[in-house]
Amino acid sequence: MIGIRERLLAAFQVEYQEHLGVIRKLIVDLAMRAEGAGSPQLDEIFRRAHSLKGAARAVDMAPVEQMAHRLETLFTRLRSGAVVMDPPLAARIADALDSVEDWVTAFAGGTQPPDMGPAIGALEALLSLSDDPPPPPPAAPMVPAEIEAAVAAAAVPEPEAQPEPVSAPQPIAEPEPPRVAVQAEDTVRVRAVHLDRLLRTSNELLTESMNQRTVTESLQDVDRRLTEMDKEWRRLRKFAAGMARDLGDRDRAQAWDRQAEAWEQELRVVAREARRSRRLQQRNGWATRQLGTELQQEVRDARMVPADSVFAGFRKMVRDLARDAGQQVDVQVHGLDVEADRMVLQGLKDPVMHLLRNSLAHGVESPAERVAAGKPPAAIVGLSFSVSDGRLAVVVEDDGRGISYGSIRAKAVGQGMFTVEEAADLPRQALIDLIFDPGFSTSRDVNDLSGRGMGLSVVRETATMMNGTVQVSERQPTGTRFRLSVPLSVSTQRLFLVACQGYTYALPTEGIDRLHRVASESVGTVEGKSVVFLSGQQLPLLSLAHLLALGETAVTVSRNVVPLVVLKHGERRVAVAVDDFLSIREAMVRDIGVPAAIGTMVAGGMLLEDGAVALVLNPFEIVETFRKSGTTRVLTTVEKPPEARTPVILVVDDSLTTRTLEKSILEAHGYIVRLAVDGLEALGKVRAEHVDLVISDIQMPRLDGFGLLQALKADPVLKKIPLILVSSLEAREDRERGLALGADAYVVKRKFDQRELLDTIGQIL
Repeated sequence: MIGIRERLLAAFQVEYQEHLGVIRKLIVDLAMRAEGAGSPQLDEIFRRAHSLKGAARAVDMAPVEQMAHRLETLFTRLRSGAVVMDPPLAARIADALDSVEDWVTAFAGGTQPPDMGPAIGALEALLSLSDDPPPPPPAAPMVPAEIEAAVAAAAVPEPEAQPEPVSAPQPIAEPEPPRVAVQAEDTVRVRAVHLDRLLRTSNELLTESMNQRTVTESLQDVDRRLTEMDKEWRRLRKFAAGMARDLGDRDRAQAWDRQAEAWEQELRVVAREARRSRRLQQRNGWATRQLGTELQQEVRDARMVPADSVFAGFRKMVRDLARDAGQQVDVQVHGLDVEADRMVLQGLKDPVMHLLRNSLAHGVESPAERVAAGKPPAAIVGLSFSVSDGRLAVVVEDDGRGISYGSIRAKAVGQGMFTVEEAADLPRQALIDLIFDPGFSTSRDVNDLSGRGMGLSVVRETATMMNGTVQVSERQPTGTRFRLSVPLSVSTQRLFLVACQGYTYALPTEGIDRLHRVASESVGTVEGKSVVFLSGQQLPLLSLAHLLALGETAVTVSRNVVPLVVLKHGERRVAVAVDDFLSIREAMVRDIGVPAAIGTMVAGGMLLEDGAVALVLNPFEIVETFRKSGTTRVLTTVEKPPEARTPVILVVDDSLTTRTLEKSILEAHGYIVRLAVDGLEALGKVRAEHVDLVISDIQMPRLDGFGLLQALKADPVLKKIPLILVSSLEAREDRERGLALGADAYVVKRKFDQRELLDTIGQIL
């Protein structure tokens, strides 16, 4: 069971970091803007120092309380205009805040806290208050210490003045904190593990709600089938009733009619229930998807935390590492108020730490070296956070030596990666790529900061797994700049699905520049490599199958058209050929583990509606693969085989019995049948939908079979549709007329043989 003091200390750990972070940020802003007394920033700084003092008193941290008291007094003088903010004063305040952070960190870690006397003395000298004693401690409370501490933590009141001996000096009058007009929002602290579980649950809920579309489509199909069954049943009922009447058996006809009526009523009831269920499911499915989307967005917003929550201690870490290495650094941290998904920030913790250590190990010089080079003795190490194009950008930079391309070449030759001549010809970007290889390090010695060659490889691998990128550039006028770019959230991403070699792959839309469908003849070759010209720009081209080493690399095309996805990374553009474009989905990208051969291009997986998993590719790594690849493979295409499609036959006859008979025969042999009562209706249907074959009677109202045949052959679009005449007209001249008009076959009804009709259809189709 955690005691009250432990709970108070845990709360103080969170609160004091928040106060220090705000004071640091506002001090930097004031030093740059040089605003005068009474500014809102100074009011907020004073309030934070006052709250820090009260919180430190509640947990009995006297050194922190004394330092906060001096800071409070200094901020009072800044507000009144007695002291002016400038960079040297901002640096003194930053040192005081660092001493508070060092003391609390040591205290919380169970080690001996450092002496804060020198830091407090420096502030006293600044305030010309060295003769004044520190504020007196409050008198012993009349209630148990635990209760007093709990009350103090909740309200943080100022202690009432206690009677002092006459000879004791009076404490410095403490100014009242300013009144704040804006009320703070109500907040509640939730354990991160609960948010993680809630995120997974919301994602699974949204995925399941998406799967409801399949159920809706199935119910719609059932509804359509029941409607067709109802129509066919009515036709069959009339046909059967007519046959019974023709046989003269009235009793059986009436009995059949009653039974048929009962069946028809039951069929209608089932159809109504199916239609109602389909509408209800469609409405519920839509509502579930909407609620799932809203829940996911709410969880995503709840998981968004400021970068300060993860990286607040990095300033101290860099400062301590530099001190141990005998270096002087000015650590500049910006953008800690930028918010991103907590899991994204946690995932970046190790890469950013490696980049900062890399700056100290390879970039920052010793003070003597810097002075000799005409630089200030203290190096600048910067860490900044920002949002760019909907992604989180993290920049780590320093003003040190910069990238030593000569050292990289020498190390590559020493490891047998290249000959001296080959290394001399390597471009700078290729040399930069080498520093991300596992085990590659230009450090001569192995120490606490460098030498093992694993830090930057971890940075690249983590960025890739997070569907991000890492870029290296030279900082002007000196130094090195690393830029990490990753998604703001891990909850869901907008993905574009493509088909390749029978599999489905996903590409984040933020890495797609545009989509194209080009003729195969538009693909050319330059120096043995495939290229395509799009919008007046020549782009390198490879198939996705070749990039993923899927074996067969030819692109399957339809009607000689190649689908292309143009990917972007910075200013670079490349074209990737796929078999087909599928759809756009919102989905969560999960780490699924992939083979090492393609691991650099695979960011994870997403769950499809049918339960299958689609690999999510990293478009930025694909662009990099293009740049590094020396392949001379030329894009090849293969025409997609025609899909097996069920032929559609239009039966045209004014006799219900004949239409029903022919429809039953044809459907029993797998054909799709459409019906028309005369030539005029048939013309409308062949113009409205695809028909593979027409079977027509001759003697019909409005437009007979000969007229229909003439109309079809006169239409340049419809003239290729074959037509079979099935008629009771047996005269030779009728047969010759039909064949002369362009009929593909002529079948006499009196000699009607379904096998003959089916054989004729098979030969024609």
